[in-house]
Amino acid sequence: MTDQDHNHQLYIETVGCQMNMLDSELVVAALRRDGYVLTDSPKQADTILFNTCSVREHAEHKIYSALGRLKYVRRNNPQKVIGVMGCMAQKDQDLIFRRAPHVDFVAGTGQLAEIPRLIQETRSAEKRAPHKAVSLGRRDGSVSEIAGSFQSYDPLRDPEMRPTPFQAFVRIMIGCDKFCTYCVVPTTRGPEQSRPPSQIANEVSVLAGQGVKEITLLGQTVNSYRHTENGQLYQLSDLLERIHDTDGIERIRFVTNYPKDMTDDLLQAVRDLPKALRYLHVPLQHGCNEVLSRMKRGYTVEDYDDMMHRIRATIPNCSVSSDFIVGFCGETEQAHQKSMKALRDHRFKNSFIFKYSERDGTKAERLFPDDVDDSTKRRRNNEMLDLQNRISEEDNSEFIGGKVRVLVEGPSKSATKQAARDAEPMPGKPLATQLAGRSECDRIVVFDGNPRLAGSTAEVEVHDCTGTTLIGSIVTREVQHGSTELLPILS
Repeated sequence: MTDQDHNHQLYIETVGCQMNMLDSELVVAALRRDGYVLTDSPKQADTILFNTCSVREHAEHKIYSALGRLKYVRRNNPQKVIGVMGCMAQKDQDLIFRRAPHVDFVAGTGQLAEIPRLIQETRSAEKRAPHKAVSLGRRDGSVSEIAGSFQSYDPLRDPEMRPTPFQAFVRIMIGCDKFCTYCVVPTTRGPEQSRPPSQIANEVSVLAGQGVKEITLLGQTVNSYRHTENGQLYQLSDLLERIHDTDGIERIRFVTNYPKDMTDDLLQAVRDLPKALRYLHVPLQHGCNEVLSRMKRGYTVEDYDDMMHRIRATIPNCSVSSDFIVGFCGETEQAHQKSMKALRDHRFKNSFIFKYSERDGTKAERLFPDDVDDSTKRRRNNEMLDLQNRISEEDNSEFIGGKVRVLVEGPSKSATKQAARDAEPMPGKPLATQLAGRSECDRIVVFDGNPRLAGSTAEVEVHDCTGTTLIGSIVTREVQHGSTELLPILS
């Protein structure tokens, strides 16, 4: 294959977490330098990338299904280059080539910078042969050697790949050293490593210059951030202070937090720094100490209760969300009810609730039988979801009649779907559409307004709610004749 044989059209499909979304942004930015343009058609593209997740079995099945559909497409279009990157590539490596022989290369989470080279080598080879670029396994060298094989790849950014033009992810650390028994992340993402604060501050400044107003700091356990620079130890609270006054940045959030590392100095920083959102995502995972012990989470229910007490005492208006796993090895009905009790006690803003999925290579796979049947997992999952939805709707109803400040992200999902159905707007159709954004405590808010409000901060009065959404209208102000006060852009 030669450069003349391909059209420089790139299709990329991303599954998994926000870290994967950022990884895709960085890879696309690098490939744009080589002349690639994005397309949403895998048939039209001659370079196809899958950025993968291994946290749950469903995510892997989705990728293998997508690869399977490309088998005959590749046979009829030998100029296409197909690559698999991310967590599956790091964990499965040769298995991917066995299950999908038409894949040209795999690139692990620490080798994203190698992808342009891998594509070029594949395309220029006289005969196709699988290429592999992955990091060392957790037992394949010293700690420093293993850490060095996982590159922190954050040199380039691509605005088109962001959630909105006004929001961006910033990786502040890679890897994880918690080794929960159910989790593959320490294997797929490598040892915990924090980036230098000066490097992070520079990246935030560049993003602000590109019009970004809200940044989300990312880490597998983001509040475990530690880095010594110029003789000073920086923790997450120090980093927040370092970047807080960046001109143009209006909001700062960070995910995901580890309960045992939720220190008082961090809570005080969230309380005292105006740009820090009053929102914390701190997974509990289970409400039973025996299950937490088998998960090797490193804390007890009582430890988590103490943390929640400190959060409520320090930041009274802070919302907290959580993660739960149902049906983990040995989970009894009594243990499940303890998780239900934790939901009722802490009244999380929302919870991400998952059925346990046994993962190859984890300690749980080796040590514990997956002994909760799927129908029981499904029932417990639905019970927790129903309870969380009731709690969310009850707590959201307390906002009715009040006002919230919202960073407007753009048209809501329903408005976007409606626009896609409408071939052309009808003549005289009003400019107003349903917009969406998030409040300072991370609640989704929808309201009617002019799409030009995207990227601005609006005050919205709440009239109604659902379990997931606050519904309201923009607050207007009366202005006396002759006043020089500027009104917000109105719909």
